[in-house]
Amino acid sequence: MAEWQDLLHQTQDLVAQDFHSFPQVERNITQLQQYAETLRARTNKFRTLNNQIAATRLLAQQGFDASRLTQEVTSLEIQPTIEDVFHADTTSVEDYLKQVEESTILAAISEAQNATVSAFESYMEDCMARDWAANKRQLFGLIAPHSGGGISSSSLQGGAAMPGVIIGAPASRESMPGAAALQLPPSEQAYVDVIRKANQAALANNQTFDLVKEFRDSCKTADDKRGGVGGGESSMRGCWALLADILAEAQARGATAVQGAKFVEALATGARKHLERGHATHMRTTVSRHKLAAERGADPDQLREVQAYIQVKLGGSGRGVLDFQQAGGVDTSWVQVFYCLRNGWYDAARRAADRAHDMALARFGEGGFRGVLDEWLRGGGRVGDKTAAHLARACETLMRDKASLKSQVRHPYMVLVLALLAGDARAADALTATLTQLQLPSVLATIEDYMWCKLTLFLASQSGAGGASTPGSSPLGGGFGASSIISGGSPLPPYGLAEFHADINRWPPSYYSKQGKEPLLYATVLLLSLQFQACLRFLWRDEATRGLRVDAVHLAIACHQEGLLGVAAPGAEAAPDVGSMIHAYGRKFVHHDSALALQYYMLAAHVRGNSVAVKGQLLRELLTESRDYGTLLGGGSGGALAGYVPDPEERKRLYEAVAYECQVAAQPEEAVELYLAADRPRQALAILCQQLSALMPRAAEEAATGVDATGAVEALRRVMLRGRDARSRVGLDAQGLGSRREVEAFDQLCAVWELLLASRKGRHELALQKLAELAFVPLERGRVEHCVRVAQGALHPTVQDRLQDVLAAAADTIAALKAGASRDRLFTLRNQLDALCGYANSAAFRVPKHVYQKLCETAAGLS
Repeated sequence: MAEWQDLLHQTQDLVAQDFHSFPQVERNITQLQQYAETLRARTNKFRTLNNQIAATRLLAQQGFDASRLTQEVTSLEIQPTIEDVFHADTTSVEDYLKQVEESTILAAISEAQNATVSAFESYMEDCMARDWAANKRQLFGLIAPHSGGGISSSSLQGGAAMPGVIIGAPASRESMPGAAALQLPPSEQAYVDVIRKANQAALANNQTFDLVKEFRDSCKTADDKRGGVGGGESSMRGCWALLADILAEAQARGATAVQGAKFVEALATGARKHLERGHATHMRTTVSRHKLAAERGADPDQLREVQAYIQVKLGGSGRGVLDFQQAGGVDTSWVQVFYCLRNGWYDAARRAADRAHDMALARFGEGGFRGVLDEWLRGGGRVGDKTAAHLARACETLMRDKASLKSQVRHPYMVLVLALLAGDARAADALTATLTQLQLPSVLATIEDYMWCKLTLFLASQSGAGGASTPGSSPLGGGFGASSIISGGSPLPPYGLAEFHADINRWPPSYYSKQGKEPLLYATVLLLSLQFQACLRFLWRDEATRGLRVDAVHLAIACHQEGLLGVAAPGAEAAPDVGSMIHAYGRKFVHHDSALALQYYMLAAHVRGNSVAVKGQLLRELLTESRDYGTLLGGGSGGALAGYVPDPEERKRLYEAVAYECQVAAQPEEAVELYLAADRPRQALAILCQQLSALMPRAAEEAATGVDATGAVEALRRVMLRGRDARSRVGLDAQGLGSRREVEAFDQLCAVWELLLASRKGRHELALQKLAELAFVPLERGRVEHCVRVAQGALHPTVQDRLQDVLAAAADTIAALKAGASRDRLFTLRNQLDALCGYANSAAFRVPKHVYQKLCETAAGLS
């Protein structure tokens, strides 16, 4: 305490002294607090360090390594015991174990629930990702089916083809100026070349040109092998070959799309013959591969060929010796009949039928089955009502004999052959279902066999030999045919196109296309079943066929040309709009080859009705986007369009109609070119006058400054150049008031432009001279009334719009000329300005207020 008292006395002594000589340190509370915290932290740091040194020294004295002790402590891990996890509330072992069991079960349930929720969320995320990826691919497929063209999904059907070959004209391959050449794949280039050849054939009126065969040959030349083995039906070449075979029968019979049922029957016959030729080739190939088992020599007999194939197929099945190998062998007569019919070898089928007998056929009389087969062949694949009834009952009887189906080789084939001859689709389906139920091999082992069977049943259900149509027997609606009524019983179910398509469409496309790996296999099935619209829809819209969009376009052209798009069952989904497909593909060439684009545009117009309005709409679009007027319109020859519209007068009407549409749509350049091509220079000159009048103010301003910022000067020069061309076509001695008025307006606008240009460039003497050349502007008081009447009535509207600029330029010119002018010149200028003021005052509805004020201010300056 004494020390504190001494310090206090010393402090009081210092305060009593003069403290002004001592330095002063002023700190606020916040600064003192911060300084105190800094000192405290420094003190704690040194204190902590001293404590650590003291602790280390103490441990060393006792024989401990401080650093090692620190490492050991940090590596210690505290683990809970079972008592910590499962706290025992009882001393009984049974109760404790029960408690542990319940806790374990609850923990396992909780973990399972968490794992289930996590797995479900992960699964849903994967599903959403797959769905989004599929939707994205589908969306991209819809908006970009080939090289960037859009897709129209409207439901306009192609309908029956119009008579004649494809319209068109030969087009040059010259690329458009400034456009890069478009490199096409070989297969696509082959398609384009065929379209050109078709157009040339149409121009030459070549009715023998076969578009489908040309497409087939072009694919063969380009070796277009996409989606499968080259040359097979899984390539596009195979599809074109199939389509050519389908159409060959119709062409041989002279059947066309307008004949309806006869045309459909001919197409179905062509499809069946295609399958028969394919199976005959397969049979020969199989026999040649197994020559030892077939025991086949050089005999060209078709029946012996069938027997050799059967020997290969059934020889190793453990059934023993066959009947054609040794008398009394396994009966294969009905098997031979089936394969002869399957190959289309009808003479061999008759010979095999001579040995085909059964008690179920006793009611057919002496002729037996051979007589039934002859009747079926004479009827073009049909039998009479009575025979059909007997065959249907025989099928029903034979189907009840399950033991024979299992034990006899011939039994399933006999049922199927009788069902085919009767046209009984129910029996054929029942046979397939029964064989599957009995776990026996099916007679129709391949999709080709199945398609052939369905086509045969479809043809058998049509009424009348040769395809004559009768009421209630439309192949499209599945009406009852001549062989569809069983005497004394219920009618056979109709098997028309709708039922045929329903049988094929029971399975999704992936079933036929090997899970989408070979989409052309499904396209082949659709063509064989005469589903031409569905085939186009599949190739055009399905994600699996994105690489076949070009093929789809040209297949659509061929189908429309041949009238195949009118073949459809009632209620079938509408085909894609063929016109839009062709149009979308043609847009690909707009900026590279306008002549080629024109070919596809005119094909699209042909599909859409070939009217002047449709052709005009597409031509307008092509001109607007390509701006290749020289190639498309040409000079006096008519350009590339001349081949599509060869009649000059009709071509002029088309040009004029399109030009009017362009004029209404504010496309003046296209309208001018079309009017000139249509030999309508007056209409073109009228548009050019409007353009010239609209460009003048901005062009004059930019010409004065020397900076063509907006390109108005260059645009005005082009317009004046085209205007002089149009004026020369109208002629100096233009006939008609309208033509003379347009010529006068153009000449007046040219003079106005020279006036404005001279005034803005300061060439006022020239400007005054050009002003005097304008007959509608008075420079004398005596002409004011006359010029006012001209301005209000006879003056062209385009010139009236520039009247304000003329008066403003006149005011600037006179104001500039007054400086340094003589007294006589000033008098003349004042009189001219008075005339202009009177003119502007009388024609006030044409002169804005600011222009009139400018004239008055100039006149006041001359007073």
